[in-house]
Amino acid sequence: MEKDYFNVLIFGQKTSKTRHLRIHKKSFKIALYLLAFAFLSTIFFFCDYIQVRKKSFELSQLRQETRDQKSQIYFFSSKIEDLERQLSKLKYFDKKIRIIANLEKGQETTSFMGMGGESSTDIREKLKTENNEKGLIQQMRTDMERLNSEVMSREESLSELEKLLSTKKEILVHTPSIWPAQGWVTSGFGFRINPFTGLTQMHEGFDISNRVGTPVIVTADGIVSDTGKDFSLGNVVVISHGFGMTSRYCHLSKIFVKPGQKVKRGDKIAEIGHTGRSTGPHLHYEVRVNGIPVNPMKYILN
Repeated sequence: MEKDYFNVLIFGQKTSKTRHLRIHKKSFKIALYLLAFAFLSTIFFFCDYIQVRKKSFELSQLRQETRDQKSQIYFFSSKIEDLERQLSKLKYFDKKIRIIANLEKGQETTSFMGMGGESSTDIREKLKTENNEKGLIQQMRTDMERLNSEVMSREESLSELEKLLSTKKEILVHTPSIWPAQGWVTSGFGFRINPFTGLTQMHEGFDISNRVGTPVIVTADGIVSDTGKDFSLGNVVVISHGFGMTSRYCHLSKIFVKPGQKVKRGDKIAEIGHTGRSTGPHLHYEVRVNGIPVNPMKYILN
């Protein structure tokens, strides 16, 4: 029976008695197994904890990368939107220059033909509802390539215009292409109801309303061909710009130029008034090509 036990003697201090413990071998083995299990379990849970911490850190990094990626997508989509607006303005400016230079027929480039794709606003909306950053980034790359193609086409078109316009500089200097006065356009070019007769009548220019005394400037280089009074148009200044082009300024309160006087674009030639048949103080402005009234709006660049 003694073989089934371990005898353990515990020696105390001099005044203490020696203690004798008997531990059954089976109990000792069970305790040893339990201790080993506890040790291994501790190692397992510790390793598992390390893995969980590692995965948590990686997940945190991925979330941060996702936030950064979304932020970049918002940033670039906003930039794409700005580029699209600028390209639209360039296209409009290009078209106006071609009209002034009489190049609008058969010369317009087709850089915007066959272009398409989602707008940057649509892309930002997708970010709120989808978790597909890779697809959105690919879409943005496509948009950037499209915009790059458009920019190259615009550059080619404007480069072509630069060469053509350099030979027509004299014509452009004498082409009415700025606003003749500050104010509000109250009546445009085209047919309208005459406020005095009630009949439909061709309005051969446009009207800019503002206070009496508002400066009126000449819209291109030229020579004052006539100044005077008209029953309907009041005080009038007519400028001859050459190349078959003239501009006319009506309902003026004061005139500061004389016939035969040379003027340059931007010179003050008169002030807005209320003369002639007028419902209120305004400037009636006309542009004529070879004596035929044309819409002045087509030529204004500023």
